[in-house]
Amino acid sequence: MEIKLAYGRNNIVLDIPASVEVDTYTSLPVTKPVDYNAFKAAFEKSGAGAFLSDGKPLVVVNDGYRHTPTARILGWLDRLDATLLDRASFLVATGAHDLPTDEHLLKIFGSFLKRIKPRLFSHDARDRAAMVSLGVDRLGGEVFVNRTMKEAAKVFVIGSVEPHYFAGFTGGCKSFFPGLADLATIERNHNLANSLQAAPMKIEGNPVAEHLWSLTGLLDDEKIYTVQLVADCTGQTAAVFFGRLKEAFREATACAAEIFAPELKNRYEVVLCEVMPPLDKNLYQAQKALENCQGAVADGGDAVVISACAEGVGSEHFFDLAAQWDIENNCSRDGI
Repeated sequence: MEIKLAYGRNNIVLDIPASVEVDTYTSLPVTKPVDYNAFKAAFEKSGAGAFLSDGKPLVVVNDGYRHTPTARILGWLDRLDATLLDRASFLVATGAHDLPTDEHLLKIFGSFLKRIKPRLFSHDARDRAAMVSLGVDRLGGEVFVNRTMKEAAKVFVIGSVEPHYFAGFTGGCKSFFPGLADLATIERNHNLANSLQAAPMKIEGNPVAEHLWSLTGLLDDEKIYTVQLVADCTGQTAAVFFGRLKEAFREATACAAEIFAPELKNRYEVVLCEVMPPLDKNLYQAQKALENCQGAVADGGDAVVISACAEGVGSEHFFDLAAQWDIENNCSRDGI
């Protein structure tokens, strides 16, 4: 039996002996992708048109490490209101990631990049001068957020929702925290991932997710509107949810769980973790495949992550932390 696994722009072909039983799990295919007409209907029903009809809104988008079909959404918004993209400013929510490259910006904005570039900004979690303080979080640390977002009269968020390996799900508040937060706040939050309750698809009782959502209480919710998308790993959009941040996110998580969470038949001696673009670009992103798939591995089994990592490590800070890990004092005698 031959199995094809994505590897960069090519495939790796594995010849599996006939004696080996192979099961394949992937996201459910989207049989009826959202098209412009469906998007328009949801847009008009939600009241998003009234929110975006005037002024100079700030549009917050994901960086190049998400499946979010941002350019497609911008195209549909442009058809609905030909003035919007020329009135709006745009802010890439990077979190602790590096600033987007030209390649990433082209991936995010597509043919609209040249048109919006004079009003395009990217968040830098290390640039405290470009942020303002929101106060103190429940962990006792001061919270800073991107100044452009804080000072905007209207903020429209284009987010996408899928399982996240320790925050429960992507999307929702993650566009702001960690997306537009300072590095120290991000580190305080991510340190909570040491909890066994920080797990994929878990929000309630997950200290990472609960801390992130608590931070949104420091924002002016009335000036924020969103569209939360659910897209499969091929970029096909299954559903769109307009509204206030928490409500739209809640609806999107239910849809994402149906698409991305197949029920396992067994646990397996060997699990091949295929990393699909854009998460295959570096080691920092590729680790997510291991975290999301490790629950399928039988005791004593192996997980093999397949990722081209064309950008290398991706985060020197992450690599340095991993290199400092004290294996002897943080693992059992069995290495677990």
